[in-house]
Amino acid sequence: MLQRMPDDYDSHAAERAARYNAMNPEVVHAPWLSLLQERTTGFACDIGAGSGRDANWLAGKGWDVIAVEPSAGMREQAMSQSHPNVNWLDDSLPDLKTLRAMGHRFDLVLLSAVWMHVAPGSRERAFRILTELLKPGGHLIITLRHGSDEEENHRRGFHPVHAGEIENFARSRAVVVTLRERRPDTNGREHLEWETVVVLVGIACPPLRH
Repeated sequence: MLQRMPDDYDSHAAERAARYNAMNPEVVHAPWLSLLQERTTGFACDIGAGSGRDANWLAGKGWDVIAVEPSAGMREQAMSQSHPNVNWLDDSLPDLKTLRAMGHRFDLVLLSAVWMHVAPGSRERAFRILTELLKPGGHLIITLRHGSDEEENHRRGFHPVHAGEIENFARSRAVVVTLRERRPDTNGREHLEWETVVVLVGIACPPLRH
């Protein structure tokens, strides 16, 4: 399961927030930006929202956003400069108990650089919960971190991730993966690549684009 964020996130919250906020979300999320441009705005949830960069970005485009972040330090940094259309919540995967108790259904759910924190044994349950949070026609966006620095992975508690695992979960839930795209790290870190997986819920679905 995803434990409460390690002390590393709280003790280095200001440093991490500055680094995350320095990255342009239009570049970070380029693989699925066209999806955002094609659909009307609505109700979004950013899970593992960190510095609030992406939640603020979505809110600036007209979305109403719930930002879920378990690290108190990161939430404090983010809430000090949060868009008025972003509401913050202390909760975590895989259960998202507080979020689910609110009874919301979303048009868009975003997990950017979060899935590697979820232990493999908890992922199928987490995926089921995530898809149940979506309205028919809603999209789940997951960005996967592929890092080859084993020392960093161990120190920060990152688990291996595989897009094929998400495709298997999608088949079992009768939802469809419509996009898989892998790219180098936008900051030029050679040991890192990022893969975007887009899942569409509940209506006739187009074929997968690799």
